Amino acid sequence: MKKKLVFGRTGGVATGKTSVSSMFTQLGGYSVSADEIAHIIILKGKPAYKKIIKKFGKEILNNKKEIDRRKLGKLVFNAPLLRKALVKITHPEIIRTMKSEIEKGKKSAKKFIVMEAPLLFEAKLENMADMIVVVASSRKNQLKRQVKKGYSRQEAGKRINSQMNLKKKVDKADYVVSNNETLKNTLKQVKDIIQEAI
Repeated sequence: MKKKLVFGRTGGVATGKTSVSSMFTQLGGYSVSADEIAHIIILKGKPAYKKIIKKFGKEILNNKKEIDRRKLGKLVFNAPLLRKALVKITHPEIIRTMKSEIEKGKKSAKKFIVMEAPLLFEAKLENMADMIVVVASSRKNQLKRQVKKGYSRQEAGKRINSQMNLKKKVDKADYVVSNNETLKNTLKQVKDIIQEAI
């Protein structure tokens, strides 16, 4: 039986990564999302929940005693040491779950696996993918999309700058999806990548 390819999909802030992942899924991919897993592992009763509260305090909880991701995000965003502490708690759990999901994907009827990891390079997850796909767009478009999400231009710029430089990601990619034009154009690029790789 032919080995199922694992595409590692990453990119910059507001480059349209979610749209590209949806296209991969629509074209026969089994989705494994680091973000979705990160949301699940901090829920009440999950392994990371108590550890996060112990480290960051009950101030990060909402009135339902759930971790408020916005509060937590604000707390760690400009504090590298706190962000490091959060990664240390969540990272092993995210990786363990992702590996297990990738194995499920390999046993499924899907044609390939798309592993969605915004911080794929930063978290050193490259070895979990066979091919790295970077979603890129101009800084102008990144800012425009972030402002549409409700961030100020200054906040949007800070968020873009807080991640690894997009050009560096592009240089490390096996494939690049340029997401500056129409969705039709983006879909064509995704189809071409799948056709060439599989």
